[in-house]
Amino acid sequence: MQLTKKSSYGLIAALELARVSAEGPLPASAIAERYSLPRAFVEKILHQLRQADLVSSTQGRNGGYCLARNPQQITVRQILEALDESLDLVGCLGPGMSCELIDICPTKSAWARIDQRFKEMLDSLSLGDLTGTEQTREGTP
Repeated sequence: MQLTKKSSYGLIAALELARVSAEGPLPASAIAERYSLPRAFVEKILHQLRQADLVSSTQGRNGGYCLARNPQQITVRQILEALDESLDLVGCLGPGMSCELIDICPTKSAWARIDQRFKEMLDSLSLGDLTGTEQTREGTP
């Protein structure tokens, strides 16, 4: 599995929103400028994260994006899945995937266990963990 620019930029944007969560909404242009990312691409990514209810947006002069929940309540896996990233480590584990060795493969169960642990790790890492936000999982933004 290799993550795309979309997922990399999405995690950057989400972490930036977590970092400035107490300061109010942040325009997509500010994130794009700070990290030299294409503005239209950042806006598209933030729109997808908004559709997944991970970020919210505010219109107007002081508008922009902010996290919809406490940074401790949003996981890396949620961000990646909201951006339609495949988290399957090998193709045969994904839905609708097949392999000519599927019935006799000696590594299928090993990959399935590794894949499960990888996804558990992504579930265990919150934006708060990655930014050092000192809030509890029960807290509010």
